[in-house]
Amino acid sequence: MKAFSFNRFLNVARWDLSVNCKFYTRSSLLMVAIMSMPIVLYYLYSMLNHNFFMTGILSDNVGTFSVIIAMIGCAYTVISSGYMFHNLLTKQGRISELTLPATNLERFLWHVVVIVIGVQVVFFFGVLFADVLHALFRLAIPGAEIKSLTTEMFNLDNWRDSTTVFGNHLFGVNLLVAILLSCYCRSFCLVNAWKYRYNIPLTFLIYFVLNTVLPLLLLFIGKLFLNKDRFESFIEWIGNTDPSTILVWLNIFAGLIYVGIWLLTYRLYTRAQLTTKRNP
Repeated sequence: MKAFSFNRFLNVARWDLSVNCKFYTRSSLLMVAIMSMPIVLYYLYSMLNHNFFMTGILSDNVGTFSVIIAMIGCAYTVISSGYMFHNLLTKQGRISELTLPATNLERFLWHVVVIVIGVQVVFFFGVLFADVLHALFRLAIPGAEIKSLTTEMFNLDNWRDSTTVFGNHLFGVNLLVAILLSCYCRSFCLVNAWKYRYNIPLTFLIYFVLNTVLPLLLLFIGKLFLNKDRFESFIEWIGNTDPSTILVWLNIFAGLIYVGIWLLTYRLYTRAQLTTKRNP
C-alpha cells in the first residue's frame, strides 16, 4: 500500500477542478442565486404593491431571511452530499477517475474536502452576497434601518438564548444535534458510494422506510420484552440518571455512527469498478 502523498493529492485536485470546472461554477452560482431569491422576491413584491418607499417596509426581516437561507443551506448540503462521487456517474467518468495515478485515499480525501469544506465556503459566500443585496435594497428606503444578515446568521447569542430551555446542558445538546445532522447529510454520501445514479431519491426512500419500520419494531420489542413493571423501572432509571451522563453516552453513540458512515463510504468507494449490477 502506497503512503499518502500530498503532491498526488494536489494533482487529483487539479484534475478534478479542470475537468469539472463548469459543473462546480454553475452549481455554486445557482446556489448563490437561490439564496438571494427570498430577498429579491420580497422587495420585488413590495415594489409591485407600491409599498417600497412606505413605512410598512421599514422592518428588515433579517430573522426571517436568516431562517429561510439556513434551510436552503441545509438542502444544499444534502444535495451536494448526494453528488459527492459525481465523477462516477458515467462509465467514462469512472475510467477517468479510477485510472488516476493516485491512491484511493488521496482521491477519496479530495471528495471529502469538496463536500465538507467547499460546500460551506459556497454557502458562506452566498450569505455574504445575500447580505450585500439586502443592504442595497435597504439603502433605497429613506430612513430604513440596515442590519447585517451575516451577523444575524452567525450570531452566537441566538444559541445562548436556548439556555433557558436546556440549562447547563446546552453544549451537549447542541453537539448531539450537530452530530445527528451531520450523520443525516453524510448518509447521502454513503448511498452515493453504493449507487451512483438516482441515489438521492433512494436515500429519501430508505429514510422513509426506516422512519416507518423502526418505530413499529421498537414498539414490538418493547411489547415483547418489557412488561409494565420493567418499563416503569426503565423510565425511573432515566429520571434518576444525571442528564449530563445521558448526553455523553448519546454523543459517543452518535459519534460512532458518524465515523462508521465515513468508514463504510470509503470502503464502498475503494471497491468501485467500471461496471456492476448497481452501476451498469
